[in-house]
Amino acid sequence: MNQEKREEAQIRALDESYAIATFAKDGTLIQANKNFLDTLGYSFDEVKSKHHRLFCDESYQNSDDYQKFWQSLLSGKIINEESKRVRKDGSSVFLSAFYKPVLDEKGDIVEILEIAQDITSKKLQNLNYVGQVEAINKSQAVIEFKLDGTILNANENFLKIFDFSLDEIVGKHHSIFVEKSYKDSKEYETFWQKLNEGRFDSGEYLRIAKNGRHVWIQATYNPIFDIDNNIVKIVKFAQDITQEKLSSLYHTGQLEAINKSQSVVEFDMNGIILNANKNFLKAMDYKLNDIKGKHHSIFCDETYASSKEYKEFWQKLNKGKFDTGKYLRYGKNSKKVWIQATYTPILDIDKKPVKVVKFAQDITQFEIVKKDQLTGLYNREKLLLDIETSKKNNLAIIDINNFSFVSDFYGYEVGDELILKFSQIVVELLSKGSTLYRTNSNKFAVLNESFTQTEFLEALQRLSNKIKNISILLDIEEIHPIVTFGVSFEDKHKLLNTAEIVNKFAKRNNKSLVIYANELNIEKEYEENIKWTEIIKLALKDDRIIVHYQPIYNNNSKKIEKYEALVRLKDISGEIISPFRFLDIAKKSRQYIDITKTVIAKSFEKFKDNDFEFSINLTVEDILDDDLENYLFYMIEKYNIANRLVLELVESEKITTYEPIYKFIEKAKAIGCKVAIDDFGSGYSNFEYLVKINADFVKIDGSIIKRILDDENSLEIVKSMLNFSKKMGIKTIAEFISSKELQEKVSSLEIDYSQGFYIGKPKEDLV
Repeated sequence: MNQEKREEAQIRALDESYAIATFAKDGTLIQANKNFLDTLGYSFDEVKSKHHRLFCDESYQNSDDYQKFWQSLLSGKIINEESKRVRKDGSSVFLSAFYKPVLDEKGDIVEILEIAQDITSKKLQNLNYVGQVEAINKSQAVIEFKLDGTILNANENFLKIFDFSLDEIVGKHHSIFVEKSYKDSKEYETFWQKLNEGRFDSGEYLRIAKNGRHVWIQATYNPIFDIDNNIVKIVKFAQDITQEKLSSLYHTGQLEAINKSQSVVEFDMNGIILNANKNFLKAMDYKLNDIKGKHHSIFCDETYASSKEYKEFWQKLNKGKFDTGKYLRYGKNSKKVWIQATYTPILDIDKKPVKVVKFAQDITQFEIVKKDQLTGLYNREKLLLDIETSKKNNLAIIDINNFSFVSDFYGYEVGDELILKFSQIVVELLSKGSTLYRTNSNKFAVLNESFTQTEFLEALQRLSNKIKNISILLDIEEIHPIVTFGVSFEDKHKLLNTAEIVNKFAKRNNKSLVIYANELNIEKEYEENIKWTEIIKLALKDDRIIVHYQPIYNNNSKKIEKYEALVRLKDISGEIISPFRFLDIAKKSRQYIDITKTVIAKSFEKFKDNDFEFSINLTVEDILDDDLENYLFYMIEKYNIANRLVLELVESEKITTYEPIYKFIEKAKAIGCKVAIDDFGSGYSNFEYLVKINADFVKIDGSIIKRILDDENSLEIVKSMLNFSKKMGIKTIAEFISSKELQEKVSSLEIDYSQGFYIGKPKEDLV
């Protein structure tokens, strides 16, 4: 091959292997080969006569380094560098590039030649390696040894765990970290022989820190090879697991104690029994061979074992969620056993459930004799037991509709007196063969063992008529109880649940007595709940839980001084949905706390830069949730907003003890928050509660306020609330102010603040 052809072949090889471009002295592109264009993602027409800075990121284009880069080239210097460039699509590419000024015959620079290679993959790989090494050094203890065990180096994490400085250990032997008995053992000698043969060692090791302190580590000893596959050193990566080891020993002791005191049984994720301890076998009258390999359903009645509820029970466990409660189970020869149990999924390292462990206590003897402390009647647990053995499925739930009004207005002692006297009267009026139970605060159940369905309904109708004509004389006044009956004749498994839901149905529809039937389509309500649960879930995910703000008007200063944050849901169509349509469902589906967190975050952000006071609503569910409480106080501190925040307490019949609420309020007021009682006069609040809460504001319920123009009783109720509030130094807020006349009335009554559509509707923006 002659010289000319050899040069052509060399140029062609360069062109095929490298990205090549030439630039004028002013930096504009003159020519570029296919490799260059493909590497940067452009066509030639797109870059022709464009400046070299097109291929650089913006920060580099405007830097002193970029100016020096061109100054060096134009001074005749050759530049060989690795540099980051920008593709047409904005992504980064790393080039190893050679820049050479091209001279004419006079020695003047006429253009700049760039020859480059795409080294992006190699660069990212190196960055990945560097990142991994840095991550290991940050998270793990690392120490290096010669092949004879002499210490070469150690990082800060290692030195911190063992309380040494680097100077104290470099040049010393690894044996300074082990007990003398192990140092002199054949096992220790074998340990180093194994490493010198190129085999790594991994496990948990007991080691000795400075001053003889014991340390447990999880470690790997790794032989490091050179390019000729010779071992050059040993590197150990370790983590301090001392606390975990001690905790493990503690947990082992706990498990031994549990096995001695509780029944324990293990299942695979399909419900197959794997093992059971002596306590469980004794409670159920089985031997291990009788049940091992069989399904959990052998402990359940056939109806429940084939039900949707039982299927959902195992689905829940397979999702890794535990289940706890009281369960009726069956031992050998259909022996009935009531247990208080927790079914706990055991998760592997990938957080996947691998088996279920049930810890249980036999509470059969306690369940049989449980009674309600106030009335002396059997309670809900006893009702469930009696339903199981009942020969007739005749059940009615009785709800005292006006109990809440009496309890709220006159206090809990009067409410208890009403419950006690009502129960005594009903027991006297009950037909033969019927038993009365107290199942809830204001609900009772009647279970009948002897009547036909027709006879039972006739007896209930007689009972209903008699109750309508009775009055109960309390210490304060005479009360006529208003009751609703929900009746079911379904099978044992569904009996109580269907009686309760038809009772709620009757109450919502102002019926005195309704019998459960499929034709009522009550289950549609549950289907609606499922639909709304999904709507709420998506709204939270898509940030469509929004907050509107309703102004609160000061009747003395005649201006808006406060706002109440009110949650709304924006549908995918853009429709704004009232909380009345979704908050109850959110509570049932355990999404309520997430909604409250959203309201906190958005309202705090809204009011961070102004001087308005604002309020957020908190239910008992919110207050009793530790996660929500921690989040609230964290956000208060973050935004430094306590002195402008009012916490409005929305009560619920689910309250069983007020002590946690008092502690929460005390904590909130200690940092400067104010407290308001929402819907006073309608919910479950009373004057005693108002005093204990030490409220700053009381919001008089709108259902009372809106009647004060034409109802003397409502007006007197409001006046009594105002007198009490003034004596206690509590500010009052009237809700539901819908007209000029109503606003003038509440002003004349000297109510401090007004809120309602007449004052201003809730909006996303402040007025």
